[in-house]
Amino acid sequence: MLVRIIINFTHLTSEKLRVAGMNKKKYESKNVVSSYIKMTLQNPEVMILVKHRGSIVNKHILDIGCGSGRTTAILKNLSNGYIGIDYSMTMIESCRERFKDVSFACGDVRKMSEFRDDEFDFIMFSFNGLDSINHKDRLQGLSEIHRVLKQDGLFVFSSHNRNHRYAISRPKIKFSTMPCKQVGNFIKFFKSTRNRLRNKNHQVFNEQYAIINDVAHNYAMLTYYVDKVNQTKQLEDMGFETIEMYDTSGNMMNIDSDDKGSAWIYYVARKK
Repeated sequence: MLVRIIINFTHLTSEKLRVAGMNKKKYESKNVVSSYIKMTLQNPEVMILVKHRGSIVNKHILDIGCGSGRTTAILKNLSNGYIGIDYSMTMIESCRERFKDVSFACGDVRKMSEFRDDEFDFIMFSFNGLDSINHKDRLQGLSEIHRVLKQDGLFVFSSHNRNHRYAISRPKIKFSTMPCKQVGNFIKFFKSTRNRLRNKNHQVFNEQYAIINDVAHNYAMLTYYVDKVNQTKQLEDMGFETIEMYDTSGNMMNIDSDDKGSAWIYYVARKK
């Protein structure tokens, strides 16, 4: 029994260090930061921000995982007090260069002691940012979000869909008639294969969730995946009510909707 406890503790500790540490290191890469600058709002984000505009305009907003400012441009103009945080200092520096006179800070969703209870009307954690930490830290993050969100305030986030048909994959080589491009394809395949061999044994699969070494950034990361049923149950246990769900095309969904074609799901939750 003692051996089993030690093994389980070692596994959990390894999972925590590997998931959080590996992913943060990747998000501090200048190449990743520059790629995020070019990204725009996704269809479900546009629909949610339009539909729930009344909960955003002239309100106090916390933008968690703001990255390079993909969501900053729209939220800062709608709100009466915008704050963007990210646990990658490189991302925050990028935001500060792009947006002057806007409040940004290097922060961690797992411990937001710099914010008061019930401080924000609207909180957004976009582009699957919550999936970059392990299960225990995820629950701690949700608890912190619940704490700093006002009663009946909205929490919007996305999370990788465990039911997606391509959630589990392996590196594949692409072919091109252009020699230079083909060399690039070979290099990418080599990097992906190396990373996959290094990380696949650290995956976690159980009934509630999975931590998968997926295709992102050439298989260099470990990502949290969950289905709609377990995510809504998770939110309920943390004191939230799920009021809407969207697929990546912007279609509204329910628990029974076919979601195999959606890589992630957007959730709109209200603090109960």
